[in-house]
Amino acid sequence: MPEFEPIVGRYFKMNVAGDDCRIYVEEAGRGIPLVCLHTAGADARQYRHLMCDPAITDHYRVIAFDLPWHGKSNPPVGWRDREYRLTTDLYVQTIMAFCRALALERPVVMGCSTGGRVVLHLALKHAGEFRAVIALGWRRAGRRRRCAPPGS
Repeated sequence: MPEFEPIVGRYFKMNVAGDDCRIYVEEAGRGIPLVCLHTAGADARQYRHLMCDPAITDHYRVIAFDLPWHGKSNPPVGWRDREYRLTTDLYVQTIMAFCRALALERPVVMGCSTGGRVVLHLALKHAGEFRAVIALGWRRAGRRRRCAPPGS
C-alpha cells in the first residue's frame, strides 16, 4: 500500500463580491487554523511541504486555497465577459469570505508575495478577526533594498 500524504483536497462554493465561485481547498493537521495565501498567478501547491511537516501540522490546521481564476478554482460565471483584476480589495474580500465560509475563529493568516502584502491590509482593516498575520517575501513596487558597502 502506498504511503499517502496527510493532505485532503476538496471543492466548495462561496460568494465573493456578489459572484458564486467554486473554490478548491487543501488542508492538513489539527489545531489553530493557519490560512496560507499563494502568490498571484500561482496556487496552493506552494504550501504542500508545510502541510506534510508534522512539526507544523501537530499544532496547526494548515489550510491553503486557490483563489478564483487560479489553480483548481474556477472563475465565476460570466468570466468571459469581463476583465479579471486581482485588486487588494477583491483579495481582502475573498479571504474574509473564505474564513466565514469555513467558520474559522480568529485564524492565523500567512501570505507570500502578493499574499504577504494583502495580510498587512487584513491587519489594518480586520485586526480583531485574526490571531496573527505573517507576511512572507514581498516588497513595495519600485523600491530596491540596497546593502551598505563593506566598511561603511
